[in-house]
Amino acid sequence: MEEKYLELARSVPREDRPVSKNKLSGLGNFFGLYGGEHIAATEFVIGATMVTWGVTTREIIVGLLIGNLLATLTYAFLCAPIAVDTRKTLYSYLREVLGPYMQKIYNVVWGLASIAMASSMLNVSASALRVIFGITPQLEWYPTSFKFILLVLLLGVIVTIVAANGFEAVAKFSAICVPWMIAIFFAGAMISLPVLAAQTGYGEINSLKDFLNIADASIWTGSAVGGGERLGTIHVIGFAWMCNLAYHGGLNDMSLLRFAKRSSYGFVTGYGMYIGHFFAWISAGVMGATAANVLGQSLSVLDSGAVMSTIFGLTGLLAVVVAGWTTANPNIYRAALSFGTFFPKTSIKKVSYIVGIVTTLIAMFPIVANIMVIVNVIVLVVPTIGAIVLAEHWILPKLGGTRYWSKYKGWKINYAGLIAWGISLMFVITVSATGLIHSYLLFLPNYLLAMGSYIFLALRMGAREDYAEQVEEDKKLSEAIDIINDEENPVNDSETQTLPGLIKGIKWISYLFLIILIVLSIFTFNGNYSVESMKATSIWLTLLYFIFGGFPTIYKFRLKNKNKLTENLERQIE
Repeated sequence: MEEKYLELARSVPREDRPVSKNKLSGLGNFFGLYGGEHIAATEFVIGATMVTWGVTTREIIVGLLIGNLLATLTYAFLCAPIAVDTRKTLYSYLREVLGPYMQKIYNVVWGLASIAMASSMLNVSASALRVIFGITPQLEWYPTSFKFILLVLLLGVIVTIVAANGFEAVAKFSAICVPWMIAIFFAGAMISLPVLAAQTGYGEINSLKDFLNIADASIWTGSAVGGGERLGTIHVIGFAWMCNLAYHGGLNDMSLLRFAKRSSYGFVTGYGMYIGHFFAWISAGVMGATAANVLGQSLSVLDSGAVMSTIFGLTGLLAVVVAGWTTANPNIYRAALSFGTFFPKTSIKKVSYIVGIVTTLIAMFPIVANIMVIVNVIVLVVPTIGAIVLAEHWILPKLGGTRYWSKYKGWKINYAGLIAWGISLMFVITVSATGLIHSYLLFLPNYLLAMGSYIFLALRMGAREDYAEQVEEDKKLSEAIDIINDEENPVNDSETQTLPGLIKGIKWISYLFLIILIVLSIFTFNGNYSVESMKATSIWLTLLYFIFGGFPTIYKFRLKNKNKLTENLERQIE
C-alpha cells in the first residue's frame, strides 16, 4: 500500500471510518437495544392515544400485526444491509452521497429531531415522578416549579452519562431494563382487566371471547373520543409502519446496525416491534382505559404518570421513568453522532455530554412532552433522505450509474438529491394542506416519490458518466483505511470475558424476581391476590431485580474496560 493513501487514511476522522472488526457486536446487545428503545415511554402515550382513535379491537390487533411486520421487514431489507455494507453512520455516509453542505443541513435537522425526542422522554419521566415529590402539574409551556427543574436535571445527568459511554453502554443499560419492562406491561394488563370489568359491570373474564367483548365495549369501542375522525385498520397499519420510518426507511439506525456482524441482525428489530409496538401498545390501551374509568376522567387529559400510578402505584411511576431513559439514551447517542460531523477533532464522548446538557435544558419545558407532534414531523421530513441514499447505493449501479458520482464531479451539494428532497417536502405540504391523504398514510407515496425523483434526476445530471479513475482512487483509500483500522484496533480473541459462577448465579436469581412478579399478577387477575398487595409487593421485586440484574452487567462492563486500559498501557510501554 502506497504511503500517501495511508496518510490520507490516518487523516480521516474515526467517526467517518467504517467500524473496525473488533467493534462488531453480538445478537444480545441488539435484543437489549431494540427492546429497550421500543418498549419505552412513548408506548404509554401512543398505546393510550390509540384508544381515542375510535378503532375496534379487531382493527387494532390486525393493524398492528401487519404494520409492525412491514416495519421489521424495512429494517431487515433496507436499513441493515446498507449499514453492514458500509459500516458507517448515515451522518457520515451522507458526505459521500449528498456532499458536505447537504450533509450538514441534514445532520442539523436530524440532530435537533433526536434532541427533541430525547427531551420529550425526559420530560415524560419527570412528569411521572412529580406526584412523589409534591410537584404541581406543569400545564404551561414553561416550567413553573423549581423542584421539577431539579428532577429533570437529575434524570438528564443519568441518561447523558450512559449515552456518552457509547453504543455498548447504551445497549447494556437497555438489556437490564427490557425484561423488567416486558413483565411490567404484562402485569399491568393482568391487574387492569379485572378492575375494568368490575368498574363497567361486565363480570369475570374467563376466555379470549370475554376479553374481546370487554375490549370492544370499554377500550377500543369503535367511537372516536370527542367526536373526532374514526380511524380504521389501514390507518393503524400505516401508523405502526411509519412510527419508526426515520430509523429504518430513513436509515438513521445505520448508526446502530453498523455494529451488526451480519445484515440478518435486522430481523432482531421484530423483537422491539412486536413486544413494544404490539404487546406494549395493547397493554397500555388496557391500562389507560382502566385508569380513565377508575378516575372518572377522559383518557385524553391523563398523562402516562397518572395512568401508571393508578394501575401500579410506585412501580408504575418507575416504569414510566425507566422507559423514558431507554428511549432518551439512544437518541442522545444519535444526536451526538450527527453533530459530531461538525467537530471532527472532538471526541463523540465530549459531544454526547454537550448534547446531553442541551437535551436536559430543553426537557425542563413541558411543551416538549407532545410526542405525537414530534413523531409526525420527523416521519414526514426526515425519511426521504433515506430513500435517496438507498437509490444511490443499490439502484443507480444497476442502471449504469456510479455511486458518489456527485462527489467525483466535485460538487459540494448533490443537486439531484437536493431537488428530490425539495420535491418530497412540497408534496407533503401540498397534500397535508388539501387533506387528500391521511397523515398516517402519506409517508409511503412521499418516500417513493423522493426515490423516483432522485433516480430520474441523477441519471440525467451525470451519474452515468465515466468515473473509473476516481472509483479506483476511492478503492485504494478504503483499503488503506481498513489497514489503519486494523493497526489501531487489533482484534483480541481473548476479549470475551467469562463471568465467575457466582456472578452468573446472581444474574439468574434476578430473573426469579420477574417470574414471581408475573405469577403474582396472574393471581391478581384470578382474584387470589389483591391489587393493593400487588402494588406494594411489586416495588420490592423491582428493586431486587435491578440490584441482582445490574450488578453482573456492571461487573462485566468494568472488567472489559479495565482490560482495555491495561492493553493500551502495554502498547504505550512497547
